Amino acid sequence: MPELTDKSVFDFGGKTLIALAPNGNQLCVTNKAGLSKVLQLNNPEEEPEVFEIPKNATSVICDSNTSFIITTLKGDCFKYDFNGKDQLLARSMLPMRDCDVVHNGKMVVIGGDDMELALVELTGGFKRYSIKADEQVAQLSYSSQTNLLSVSYIDGKVCFYSISSTRPNKVKTLEGYIPKNSYNDEHRDNLSNETDAEKEQGDNDDDDIVRDTEFCIENRICTGAAWHSNGLHFALPCYDHTVKVFSIKDYELMKTLTNPSGSREFFIDIKFEPLHGIYLAAVDQANRLTIWNWQVSEVVYTKQLSQEITNFMWRVHSNNKTLDIILGTWSGNIITVKRAVESTEENLKETNQTKGLFVDSEAEEASSLNEPNLQSPPDEVFTDDENDTRVKRHHYDDEQDFVDDDDGAGYVSEHRPLKNVKRDRNREILPSLGSTFRAAPKPFSYKPLSQGATPFGNSDRRYLTMNSIGYVCVVRNSEQNSITVSFFDIGRFVEYHFEDVFGFDVCSLNENGALFAQSKTGQLHYRIHNSLLSPWTKTVPLQRGEKITSVSHTPRRVFIGTSLGYVRIFNEHGVPLMVEKMSPIVALTAQDYKLFAIHFHSCHGITYSLLERSPDSSKHYQRESPLPLTLPQDNLQIEDIDFEFISFNPLGIKNFFFSAYGDPCVFGIDNVLLVLSKWRSAVENRWLPVLDANMEIWKMSGGKETDVKVWPLGLNYDMLNCILVKGRNMWPEFPLPLPTEMEMSIPIFVKSKLLEEQKDQGRNAAGGDEMEGQELKIPVQWTAEESFLRSKILSTLLSDTLAHEGELYGNENDILASLTGVHDKSLLRLFAGACTEQNNEMALSLAQDLKQDRALNAAIKIAERAELLQLVRRINTLRESRIHNEINE
Repeated sequence: MPELTDKSVFDFGGKTLIALAPNGNQLCVTNKAGLSKVLQLNNPEEEPEVFEIPKNATSVICDSNTSFIITTLKGDCFKYDFNGKDQLLARSMLPMRDCDVVHNGKMVVIGGDDMELALVELTGGFKRYSIKADEQVAQLSYSSQTNLLSVSYIDGKVCFYSISSTRPNKVKTLEGYIPKNSYNDEHRDNLSNETDAEKEQGDNDDDDIVRDTEFCIENRICTGAAWHSNGLHFALPCYDHTVKVFSIKDYELMKTLTNPSGSREFFIDIKFEPLHGIYLAAVDQANRLTIWNWQVSEVVYTKQLSQEITNFMWRVHSNNKTLDIILGTWSGNIITVKRAVESTEENLKETNQTKGLFVDSEAEEASSLNEPNLQSPPDEVFTDDENDTRVKRHHYDDEQDFVDDDDGAGYVSEHRPLKNVKRDRNREILPSLGSTFRAAPKPFSYKPLSQGATPFGNSDRRYLTMNSIGYVCVVRNSEQNSITVSFFDIGRFVEYHFEDVFGFDVCSLNENGALFAQSKTGQLHYRIHNSLLSPWTKTVPLQRGEKITSVSHTPRRVFIGTSLGYVRIFNEHGVPLMVEKMSPIVALTAQDYKLFAIHFHSCHGITYSLLERSPDSSKHYQRESPLPLTLPQDNLQIEDIDFEFISFNPLGIKNFFFSAYGDPCVFGIDNVLLVLSKWRSAVENRWLPVLDANMEIWKMSGGKETDVKVWPLGLNYDMLNCILVKGRNMWPEFPLPLPTEMEMSIPIFVKSKLLEEQKDQGRNAAGGDEMEGQELKIPVQWTAEESFLRSKILSTLLSDTLAHEGELYGNENDILASLTGVHDKSLLRLFAGACTEQNNEMALSLAQDLKQDRALNAAIKIAERAELLQLVRRINTLRESRIHNEINE
C-alpha cells in the first residue's frame, strides 16, 4: 500500500517548487524566498547543498544530473549547477512563467509575458533563438520522442510546435479545452504585505492556511499539456474540470477522465508516469491526488492531502517498476507518496487486453484481413549477423496507424562499430583495423540506404531521409517507435507524425508524399502529404537473403531496389508496371520517369545505371558504368574514417540526387560533389567534380582547420543546398540547423599557394593582423581561372538539358547568355595577365576561346594598351575570319 511521508525543507515556509534530476537521485527544491536545496534521495541523511537564487521563482527544471534552470517573476532565467555557480540565460522586462529542456538537455525553451518563445543553447556560447508567440505564455511542455513543444496561452489556446530545427514551427492549434487564465500579479505591487504574510506564516508553522498574497486560484491553475512517455499521446487539464487525453494522430480526443470526488476544481498539475505511461496522476485545487489507469478510465489511487500543493514529480525506483510521487507545497515542505503504483510490461499487456483500446470492431476486421502482412518472415531472411532476428507481431487498427517494433527494425547494429579511428602519419591503418580490411576483408554487407540518411549514433533518433524538401526522423522507444515528417518550407507543408509498426528503415520524400519500406519483410507504405487522400500499403516478394536496399518515388513512379539487383516499378497508386534485374543495388534516386541507380559488386566495384521508364519509351542511358568512387576503407586520402558511419553506409555516400535541371549528382565521404555531364550519350558522358566542400570550409575559416562538415541536400543550378554540421559526428544531429547554400567552385586551388598569397597580402597591407581569421581572398588571376571553368561546365550542363528537355523554368536561355558573358569576362582577365607578361602565344590561345565579338574587340584594346602590335593583327585576323564565316552561313 502507498505510504505518505511529510518532510520540512524550509522552516520559514513559503511557496516551494520541486524538480527531479534525470537520474532520479537528486531533488532540487526551490523556495520563493530565494533559497534552493539539492536533496540526495538515495541518501536522505546527507546534508543538502544550499545556495541562494533569485526570489520569486516561477518554474524550475533539472537539465542534467548536476544542474537546474529557474525562471523568475522579475523576468530572468538562470542556470545553476549543484555547486551554486550560476549563468544568466535570458532576461526580459516582463515575468517569465515557464521553461522546459529540449533536445536531450542541449537547449532550454522559455516563455512568459513578453509574447516570445526563446530557445537558448546550454552548451558553448549560450546562443539564443526566438520567435513571436501568439499570446502571453502560461505553461510549456515538451516531448523528446516526437520533438513537439506544447505552448499553453492565457487565452485558452494550446499550440504545438515542431522543434526539429533550431526555429520552432507551429503544426497545430487546439482551442476550447484548457481554461482561459491570466496570472494575478497584484502581490508584486504590495511587497510589504507579502513580507508581513511571510512573517505571519512563519509564526504559525502548524497552521495549514497559506497567507501568501500570491496564493490565489489564478496562480495555481495548470494549463500545460502532459506528454505520454512514447510521445504519441498527451493530456490537457480542461476548463470543465476534466482531464482529456489526445492522440497526436490528427490530434483527436481519446479519453476524458473525471474527478472521482465529483469536485468542480481546476487542476494544479498533471503528469503521465514515465515508465510505460499506463498511469496518469493529477492534483486538483482541493489538494486531492488522483491516479488513473487512463486507458481503462479506472482510478487506482486517490488521497486527500492536508497541505496546499504547488507541483509534483514521478520518481522511478531502481527496480524500474515501482514509482513514488513527490509533491511540493506552499508551506516549505515536500510530501512523498511512496510506492504509489507499479508500472510493468505485464500491466501494459493486461490493460490492452482488458480494453482493446486501439481496435474497434471495424479495425479488428481490417487487422485480420491484413494479418499476413504483419507476420515475421522466415529466420533465414535475416542473414546479417549484426541484425537482431527477433521480430514482434503486432495488430493494428488501420494502415495509417503505426507503432514501431524496434526489435526488428533492421537498422540497429548488434555490435557497435569503432569510431573516429585515426591513421598515423604514414597513413597506415592501425594494426587492429588494418588486418580487418587488408588481410581478411569481410564480404560486402548491403544495408538499407536512403537519401541523406544518418545512423543512430549515441542517440535514440536518426534521420531516415533528408533532402531539399525536408526530412523524416524516427525516434526509438522502449515500446514503440514514432516517425515525424518535417519540411523546410513550413508555409507550404504541415509536419505530421505516425506510429511505426513495421520497423521502416528505408524512406523517400518528395513534394507529394513519403514512401516507406521495411528492408527485410518487403513491406511498403506510401502516404500522401494531404491526409485527405488514402495511403496504400503492399508487400514485395523477397528471396532468401534478399533485402530492400533503397527506394525512390516521383509523382508518377515508385521504384524499389534490392540487394539481389531486382528493380520493381509501380505507378503512383501502387500498381506494378515492371520488374527488372541488374547488379545488386546500393542506392536509388528518381526524377519524373528517370532512375539513377548505384550498384556494388565485389568483381565490378561501384557502378551506376541511368534509365528512363515512361509510358512512351524505355531507355537505358547508362548501363552499369563505372562510378569514380572508392570504398572508404580503401581510400588512403581520407585521414579520419568514421567507422560508425561506414558500418551504417558501407559506400560512404552522404547523398545522391538529381539536380534541379535533371543531372545525377553524388556527394561522397571525400566531400566532393560529382555531377554527371552529357549523360544521355554513352560516349560523351563524364563525371565532373564541381565542388570540394572541405576546401570551401577551409577558405571560409581563413585557412584554418575546423570541425565543420557539410551534409548535402540538393543542387539548385550552381548552389549546393546543405547543412553545416559541427561536432564530432559527420552527420547532422538534433536539433537540425537551418539549411544554407554553398556556391559551386571548381576544385583547382592549392592550399599552400593560397596561404603564401595571404601572407604576402598581410605583409603588404597596413592592417595585416586584421586579416587573420577572415575568409581567404583568392587572387584575381586564380579567380578568373575558376570562373572560366565553372561557366564552361554550367553551360555544358544547361545546354544539354535545353537540347533534350527544352526550357524547364522559362529562364534557361537568359542564364546561358549570362554564362557566356562570365566566360568571356574571365578569359579577358586571363588575357590581360598574359599581355602584362608579354606572352603572345598564351594571349592568342585565350582570344581564340572568346565567344562574343565585343569580347574580341575588348581583347584588341587590351593588346593595344600593352603595345603588342603583332598580337593585335592576329586577333583582327581571327575576328575577320569569324565575321566572314557568319556571313557565309
